[in-house]
Amino acid sequence: MSNFVSSSVEALDNLAVTWERLIPKRMAKDSASRKIVELHLGRYETATKYVLGKRVLDIACGSGYGSQMLRVAGASSVVGVDICSQIVEYAKKHYQIPGINFICADAEQFECSERFDVVISFETIEHLKNPTYFLKQLSNYLTSNGVLMMSVPLGETRHFDPYHLHAFTQEQIFTLLETTGFCIDYYRCDQCFLTRRELLYWRQLYSESSPSFWELLFTRKGWQIVHDLVLQGGFDAPQLLVIAYKNR
Repeated sequence: MSNFVSSSVEALDNLAVTWERLIPKRMAKDSASRKIVELHLGRYETATKYVLGKRVLDIACGSGYGSQMLRVAGASSVVGVDICSQIVEYAKKHYQIPGINFICADAEQFECSERFDVVISFETIEHLKNPTYFLKQLSNYLTSNGVLMMSVPLGETRHFDPYHLHAFTQEQIFTLLETTGFCIDYYRCDQCFLTRRELLYWRQLYSESSPSFWELLFTRKGWQIVHDLVLQGGFDAPQLLVIAYKNR
């Protein structure tokens, strides 16, 4: 049994790091990784200003660092939800403190009878088959004066990230929120441009995140990547952060 436990712990500590599964403690120190970490931490830093004494749902919480930030900032309780069982176990090991409950569940199928004062959903809706249904569900989870904080990349990202199912404009996000029962209170656009040099170095660090040469040469996705790298000099994916209140 002890060998099984030690091997399981080692497997958790060796989880692959990508920009989809960001683990701040294990990110490299290159400029691209620093940009991505700062972007993610900056969003949660903003969220900490809204959670004092609040019950918080952090849906698509990833490795759990943000859920811990919210609890330390004064949230009365935090429920962190992620679809990946391994990353949830990692969160429990590294970021669980009293007042945080990490749950493994699909964001689109998650059900909860509890109501929350604040719902956090960073970098989520671009992954989902039905963003409209998801946002309606989040509205149902909120108290009458509850706050939703969400972020989403703007523009085409599906060629760089195979897990993205949608490309959104800022106007589309605003319309989506308004039609699902939210009133926008604040928004900002965080710039995220990764240069060709940064991306080539990133490929060396995290080869599992990079397309194969076959994909680059013989697929539409590959040609879009080449277009961005050659003509734009890198990959541009500005991140929209929105804070919205539930319409009463």
